[in-house]
Amino acid sequence: MIELALKMLIGNRASFIGALFGIFLATLLISQQSAIFLGLISRSYRTLTDIPSPNIWVMDPATKSDERVRGMPDGNLEIVRSIPEIEWAVPIDVMHIPLVTQSGIFQIAQMYGIDDATLIGAPKEMIEGEVRDLRREGAIIVDIYSTKGVLAKEENGKKIPLKLGDELEINNHYAVVVGICKITQGFYPQPILFTSDSNFRQFTSFMNKEMSFVAAKTAEGANIQEVCNQISSLPGIRALTRDQFEWRIIKTFLETGILINFGLSVALGFIVGFSIAGQIFYIMTLENLMYYALIKAIGGTEKMILQMIIMQAIVVGLIGFVLGIGATILWGIAIQNTTLAFLFPWQLLVFTGLIVLVICVLTASLSIHKVFTADPKALMGG
Repeated sequence: MIELALKMLIGNRASFIGALFGIFLATLLISQQSAIFLGLISRSYRTLTDIPSPNIWVMDPATKSDERVRGMPDGNLEIVRSIPEIEWAVPIDVMHIPLVTQSGIFQIAQMYGIDDATLIGAPKEMIEGEVRDLRREGAIIVDIYSTKGVLAKEENGKKIPLKLGDELEINNHYAVVVGICKITQGFYPQPILFTSDSNFRQFTSFMNKEMSFVAAKTAEGANIQEVCNQISSLPGIRALTRDQFEWRIIKTFLETGILINFGLSVALGFIVGFSIAGQIFYIMTLENLMYYALIKAIGGTEKMILQMIIMQAIVVGLIGFVLGIGATILWGIAIQNTTLAFLFPWQLLVFTGLIVLVICVLTASLSIHKVFTADPKALMGG
């Protein structure tokens, strides 16, 4: 009977391909949009990804993320360092600051100021240059994506990437590029710069002497949460573990309404998949209704027919799912060296598979109900 079910499925090639296309399209929409959404989420906390050493982040209670920072007094650094369970603590400054390229184009960049002595917070992957050169006056490290994009200069209609030794004007101060790094891309298409804390103070001399974060590492064996609670008990200061700060950033990011937009895309994928696959699969069942009636007439049981329809739904669902996931992964590979966001963990594979399974179950249910309620005698002419 399984062989007969497959022959009935493949016999009408147009209907078979149409049902496959419905599942394929649903899988592609759901998995691709979800992968883009997760990619954007991962970019929202890219600071924590690129600076993995600290396990405690100290900030003003009003700070939500590295995009929404409220400065705090410099003296908080010494307060954190004075706690016995703290192994080390360094300042991390973040600010959006204006710059002018060599071509005279105005941009807003995100600049990070890191500790002069330890250089903790510097990029881990350098394409060109050395991190220690940040100690030079006016030195900056630029992300590779900006050097080829918004910071590249144009000559004769061609883009020439920013290179070592080039100068930029940052808030009426000249800065020299001493390094090019590869980091996690930000959510916004803006240049990301790194400099020493002393240079940061020069570039932002118009601001009050405040810091954005204190990044700290606890001593071995210390209870991280207890240390955070001890720091947070002080007035005007909050300490979060890395995971807590990551979740705080994600929640702030989701408040923009982006979850609703991508949720609607996933829902659209479900509706489109069920509409196409369900309708075509149902029509295919109607076309084969006479054969199902004949099977019932010669003694076939409802369980046997149920197995046949389920097998057909499984074959259509599995092939469509594999094709859709394959297309999504190929698309992700194609854009991996671009500025587009994409993240495909194994959990997304399971999530998409469960939705496709629901579509297949609903699709099969329509056909099963029609077959079981049909009168074999009426279908076969009495």
